[in-house]
Amino acid sequence: MATTEDKVWIHETCLAWRGEDPAALLEALMSDERCAAFGPVHHFLVGASLLACAWQTAHHDGAGLSEALAELDSRAACVPGATCAKWGVCGAAALCGMAFAVLAGNAPLRREGWSEGQLMVSEILGAIARAGSPRCCKRDSRIAVRTAVPWFNDNFGLRLKVGEQVPGCAVASLNKACLGSECPYHA
Repeated sequence: MATTEDKVWIHETCLAWRGEDPAALLEALMSDERCAAFGPVHHFLVGASLLACAWQTAHHDGAGLSEALAELDSRAACVPGATCAKWGVCGAAALCGMAFAVLAGNAPLRREGWSEGQLMVSEILGAIARAGSPRCCKRDSRIAVRTAVPWFNDNFGLRLKVGEQVPGCAVASLNKACLGSECPYHA
């Protein structure tokens, strides 16, 4: 699992980002040469993409985003690689829930936001499960962000966008479990 120090570039990219499209930010992060083809760094990329765009939209000056990303990073540290196989829960979906909780200011006994975050994660997990074939971090990250955006918009009154263009995969040849042409992101 990447340490917080290994993820400085993610924090810096998110803090510098100006836009309302978490899917575009996710693509920028995943295409960075410091991003591995697969692995738990994708969990944090997903949550950070959502949180950065949502935070800057909700807090127009972006104040507090650095602290919010640090909190998300701290929470992400408990989600190891291979949670999809070992826990039965995709880490990308879990980080969508964590980003939702950070933005909402959720606490274990706080009623508001608790159910909504759980419902969002369940919808994301369903979408990822229906995509088929295990272990494609990039595909599942894309599905997670695109599924989460309407939940963020509805629950926080945001206007996050998801670009119309479907990105093509640059790492299919590295994934032995790749679905090939059955994957919507296969190029």
